[in-house]
Amino acid sequence: MTPAQTAAEAVVRERLRERATLLLATDQDVIKLLQDAKTRITEQLAAMPSDFSQWRLPPLLVQIEATLDGATANAAARVDTGLRAGWQAGEDFVDKPLAAAGNPVEMRLQLLDVTVLGQLRNFTTGRIQDIGAEALRKINSSLGLVTLGAQTPFDAIKAIQGTLGDESTRRATTIVRTEVGRAFAMASQQRMEQAAELVPGLQKQWRRSGKIHSRWNHDVIDGQVVDVDKPFILPSDDGTVRMMCPHDPKAPVSEVINCGCISVPFMKGWQVMTPGAKPFTELELKMNNRKALLDQMAKRLGARKS
Repeated sequence: MTPAQTAAEAVVRERLRERATLLLATDQDVIKLLQDAKTRITEQLAAMPSDFSQWRLPPLLVQIEATLDGATANAAARVDTGLRAGWQAGEDFVDKPLAAAGNPVEMRLQLLDVTVLGQLRNFTTGRIQDIGAEALRKINSSLGLVTLGAQTPFDAIKAIQGTLGDESTRRATTIVRTEVGRAFAMASQQRMEQAAELVPGLQKQWRRSGKIHSRWNHDVIDGQVVDVDKPFILPSDDGTVRMMCPHDPKAPVSEVINCGCISVPFMKGWQVMTPGAKPFTELELKMNNRKALLDQMAKRLGARKS
């Protein structure tokens, strides 16, 4: 491996760490906003009279709705910041490793078409706001049962805390990981297509996420190399799937939600540290029996190193 190739791999690893930090920070900030809203709403409910027959539901719902609207608006703004940062990070994920490998193309390429980013920002904002709307609907239902005497205030508060806790934060985390990851992937794909005009032989390589419970077919194609303008070919339970990049918006939803895979710039002449599929870690093999079976089969076929 040449010094330039070593430098390029180091840049790739550094950019992937930055990507992971961005995803984690965005997710944690959004969850914090939702948890703060949960605390305020719980306090509002706790301040209500112990006699539920005295509860005045309309004013209470107005207060709760205002709290949720504020939280989801702030959360949407935070995710929007994450999307824009993810888009820039995706562009840099191509420019910086190529520069380190002796192909400084950044200043010679045109700006990315941000039309897709604008659509992604609008779509994601709506999904974050839907979290608040769905939570308000369930809260309204729970409180309605209290005023009818069909549910105790204690049970209602418990149900509402569940709605605003695990349920909402789980949805928010899925949105952040999926859509910020999509912004990164789509910017990288567009940038590689641009760079290919200046870097003959530039290709892309699929790299699995390394999650314990990842998609089996994403693990199967780990290390697959294709031209930047061609799709990756994935097997699936429903037939062949073609994806230009991880998080491809044209791919089935089942292939993109919470996906952590990446597409990496690749040149045939590069003597990279791991040219094919990355070995599974001991923890992956221990915790996921499907990975262990896949590993054994791939080694028998010579697709993975022992």
